[in-house]
Amino acid sequence: MLRLSESSLRPGPLSVQSQPLASACLTLLSPDPQPSTAPPKPKPPPLTKETVVFWDMRLWHVVGIFSLFVLSIIITLCCVFNCRVPRTRKEIEARYLQRKAAKMYTDKLETVPPLNELTEIPGEEKKKKKKKDSVDTVAIKVEEDEKNEAKKKKGEK
Repeated sequence: MLRLSESSLRPGPLSVQSQPLASACLTLLSPDPQPSTAPPKPKPPPLTKETVVFWDMRLWHVVGIFSLFVLSIIITLCCVFNCRVPRTRKEIEARYLQRKAAKMYTDKLETVPPLNELTEIPGEEKKKKKKKDSVDTVAIKVEEDEKNEAKKKKGEK
């Protein structure tokens, strides 16, 4: 048979005698809400696509206009910055070769002398001094040859 000792008969922290005190403390900490006699607050109407948002525009109008605005900005940025991603290896290699050819073309174009050095402008005095970097055109070489031949003929006579 089960025997109870004196320690088990003494009131402990969770014994039956301390229950009313614990419930009193709990009611002080969390009081029960008083039921109100006022009618409950009405729920706002549900948000649907036909809900008027502002300026007599429905929700789907606002979403559509906003979407078109964002799409137009994206398209504009892609056109300005040429944001097309190549899809195949062939396109990537073709774009690389195109950039390489363009760079070579610009490098060669920088070595071409200015137009006024390549062509003769009527009424302009001819410059006697030549620059070391200037390129002689066929017309200049022909004129020099004619002058040299004329000097030789004068020297022979």
